[in-house]
Amino acid sequence: MKIVPDTSVIVSKFIVEEILALEGKVVEVIIPHVVISEIENMANNHRAKGFEGLEELKNLRFECKRMGIPMTLAGERPKLEEIRLASSGELDARIRDVAREHDAVVFTSDRILVSMCEVEGIAVEYLKQTPKKKPLMRIFDFFDEETMSVHIREKVPPKAKKGKPGDWQLVKLNENPTTHDEIDELISDILSIARVTPDSFIEMDEPGVKVIQLESMRIVIAQPPFSDALEITAVKPITKLSLDYYKLSPNLLERLKKRAEGVLVAGSPGAGKSTFAQALADFYAAQNKTVKTVEKPRDLQVGPEVSQYTTLAGDFRKTADIMLLMRPDFVIFDELRKTPDFEAFADMRLSGIGLVGVIHSTKAIEAIQRFIGRIDLGMIPSILDTVIFIEDGEICDVLELKMTVKVPSGMQERDLARPVIEVRDFETHKLKYDIFVFGEQVSVIPVDGVSTQQSMPMQPQEKKQIERIIRRHMNSNQIKITKMSENSIRIEVPEDEIPLIIGRKGKTITELEKKIGMRIDVKALNYDIVANESTEKAQHNDQLPIDIRLTKTHVVLSFSENLRGTNVEISTSEKVLFQGSIGKNGEIKIERATSIANEIIKLINKGETVYAKKK
Repeated sequence: MKIVPDTSVIVSKFIVEEILALEGKVVEVIIPHVVISEIENMANNHRAKGFEGLEELKNLRFECKRMGIPMTLAGERPKLEEIRLASSGELDARIRDVAREHDAVVFTSDRILVSMCEVEGIAVEYLKQTPKKKPLMRIFDFFDEETMSVHIREKVPPKAKKGKPGDWQLVKLNENPTTHDEIDELISDILSIARVTPDSFIEMDEPGVKVIQLESMRIVIAQPPFSDALEITAVKPITKLSLDYYKLSPNLLERLKKRAEGVLVAGSPGAGKSTFAQALADFYAAQNKTVKTVEKPRDLQVGPEVSQYTTLAGDFRKTADIMLLMRPDFVIFDELRKTPDFEAFADMRLSGIGLVGVIHSTKAIEAIQRFIGRIDLGMIPSILDTVIFIEDGEICDVLELKMTVKVPSGMQERDLARPVIEVRDFETHKLKYDIFVFGEQVSVIPVDGVSTQQSMPMQPQEKKQIERIIRRHMNSNQIKITKMSENSIRIEVPEDEIPLIIGRKGKTITELEKKIGMRIDVKALNYDIVANESTEKAQHNDQLPIDIRLTKTHVVLSFSENLRGTNVEISTSEKVLFQGSIGKNGEIKIERATSIANEIIKLINKGETVYAKKK
């Protein structure tokens, strides 16, 4: 029998064993030039299969010589372009031509080549790619219920991380150093299992490194020339959590349900970012949303209704193009590393897709800083609205972003006003960072410790005189004046009054500065801060939390939604203002033209607290 082996049986190291098993029956082994060229090309590109194929060819030559079997080369040597287009089937066609010309049997592990030989009437033998030898220990044997990851390296005892994120220990599994042959057998076993097991696949196969998803386990195999020695790192999630585990505040849960569509999940490696992201994916899927993931490798443990994708031709931007055609409600992007990843994330978000991005950082603010320089600064608040920082498997910080125009914190002069990204604590709304361009540099300034008031004492008579001058240009009496320095003041008025004070092309404010003899910085009255202080005091006294905000037509008192229909009494520490019933939206609306609304506004301006309690 004459034999023509193809590339698959040589690089899989099957052909030598098959020749030995057929000793006395084989009269000639014919190697097509296309097979030699393909294996040589693999080796030149530092692919492990290329080196394994060359080793198998040397062993085949030795065994054929020992057994007295002629080993010859046949066919034409292909061009480089033909080798690169091997998947088109042209090289397999040349192998069949060689077998037909020499009346030989094709030996292959390629099912397609088997079918083509049968169609063309060429004798063929199919060699299944099954492991010839099961290792003494399989990769699953290194894990127990507490094992997060296993680290196996030649000449070193195997180690494992046991515990949970934020609370784990690196322990030796035994005292015996792992040999090269043991790791090699383990790698062969992993690859064999990945090829035949459902929900398992080879995610990446590059020179010196392979990434395999073996059911829920992610395995990274490193070998020369990428690493200095054979090494296996296997990571397995020890638990799958739901969003209920994280005990989110009602405000954050409401944000994630209705408003948050540019979420960044940040944390250090192993902090639990991906675990939270997959909980969020299942949460959105349960909300009847179309959810997809973009991962490399695809290792999030999500429900079957969530589709998982990886890079297309090695580029997340091409994957993003496909996502836009699929029109999902939410995409989980795990994780952002390179500039093209950030560009793909921004493109999808600006196209209206809800996004949850996973990113490495040691602080919440650093996650935002990683976008600076990659994305135009002014676009960042349109791309990100919420940053959730995970540490030791728990949510430890939540930030929100907003673009505004103001004088950055720590500065005083009005002409320094510029677009500023305010980064606030989500729960307390406390300003934590200002991000802005100063000169040619982007500055990220912590506000903690920077006095935003920087006020000076002001004589009552001086304050009244300034108020009298400014009120001549206003329709309301709501004004707050703060002396910032010897030659500057800040006035806070309702937002709709600001144009009246500024005047056309700044004419009015220029005249006011001349009359008063000071620079004037004009800002909108910040009712949110007053409302937060009111809520904190009310909670401290076991009274109902109340949030007060002003619109152009109403004063709105907002309560928790579970208080809908409740009769309440609205009062200050000194008197009762009125009684009313909370509406179906959890609000009481009072027209601004009424006396009660005017009184509430005056109380807010004075810094007094408005309370509510059940009747």
